[in-house]
Amino acid sequence: MKRLLISLPLALAAALLTTSVAQAHHSFAMFDNKTFVTKSGTIVRWAFNNPHSWLYLNVKNEDGSETLWSFEGGGPTGLIQRGITGNTFKPGDAVTFMYCPLRDGRPGGAIGWVKLADGKALNLADGGCTGTEESPKKP
Repeated sequence: MKRLLISLPLALAAALLTTSVAQAHHSFAMFDNKTFVTKSGTIVRWAFNNPHSWLYLNVKNEDGSETLWSFEGGGPTGLIQRGITGNTFKPGDAVTFMYCPLRDGRPGGAIGWVKLADGKALNLADGGCTGTEESPKKP
């Protein structure tokens, strides 16, 4: 009985600490998930990594110069289930994409969806940007 009285509070404390760590990892507070922006750009790099993928794109400015933008997407496990792999995007590919911007105004955000040059639409979202009715649906 004494062992149970000691073990139970320790197990409860461990469970509570684990829950708070898991919730902290999944904060999307840095993104304005009520604003949906659509732009076009050219892929610079596709980082298919845990815990989140990253898509880096050059986007043309009004004056003709380019700015490198970075977008957080879902993790590889969820993306593979949607048919998206480490070979899906290639540097130089032209795409149209929808994202929810960073609240601090830096060039980037949470990616919602990407449309390839052939018209194929891919959902890269992981919860930071759910998209609009135009967004590709998860299979």
